[in-house]
Amino acid sequence: MLEEFISQIRDQVSSNIEKYVGSSNLIEEAMSYSALAKSKMIRAALVCASGKANKNITNKTLINLSTSIELMHTYSLIHDDLPSMDNDDFRRGKESSHIKYGEANAILAGDALQALAYEIISDDLDLQSDEKIAAIKLLASACGKSGMVYGQFLDIKSESKLINKKSIEKIYSLKTGKLIECSVLFGQIGNSKKNEINALKSYAEKIGLAFQITDDILEVTSNKETLGKNTNSDLKNRKSTYVNIAGINNAIKKSKKLSEFAIADLQIFSSKEVDMLIELAKYISYREK
Repeated sequence: MLEEFISQIRDQVSSNIEKYVGSSNLIEEAMSYSALAKSKMIRAALVCASGKANKNITNKTLINLSTSIELMHTYSLIHDDLPSMDNDDFRRGKESSHIKYGEANAILAGDALQALAYEIISDDLDLQSDEKIAAIKLLASACGKSGMVYGQFLDIKSESKLINKKSIEKIYSLKTGKLIECSVLFGQIGNSKKNEINALKSYAEKIGLAFQITDDILEVTSNKETLGKNTNSDLKNRKSTYVNIAGINNAIKKSKKLSEFAIADLQIFSSKEVDMLIELAKYISYREK
């Protein structure tokens, strides 16, 4: 059921990406190369799964918001892989953008994807002006100086240093969790019920942390072919991870507990409204890639 749900969203979002990016020059080619590469599209799925519990948003808007979040995520990956950041040459099963197109073009493609993410929200025909502003602010806050970018800064700053669990959880909640939280809240644009928003925000915070902890686990237990990316990046960059701070068994337990607690946050909704959110919480902690 979840696999079919994500597959349908992937098809619609990919079609939307092709429409918006185009193919008239090298930068657009580089944008498409990364944005249309095979990916899990978990963030897009979270937007649409959350939207099932919101009667005030259309399916077309959900796909546009899903496209926006996936473009923002792809921009972050392109820049993460750069030599000045994590210096990774493999992403989503193929060469990283800077290996394929050169460092300057990779930076420009990432910049263009970020700008396009906001443009897509602005172009949506079903959102009211105040709803567009709310969505743009959500995304900007999630990705900016108090969100993903700051988390990436702290991640780099912590390289070769011994940090504790509290510190690593803060980094993860910012660099990964904020965009996942934005994905869930995107599905609630137009919903004014604060108790529902608060429950979903709590759910999102937990699965965001679980997602990155599971990534740490897979970095140790999986391989390049399965993950579609290098598995030695953290070791190469001498990064602290949840696994090397708490141990592999504790990391597995932590991720699964976060998933359970996240699902418990959804009790105020009917099971039909949040069935895919429940399945996604399980998937995030139990996935194999």
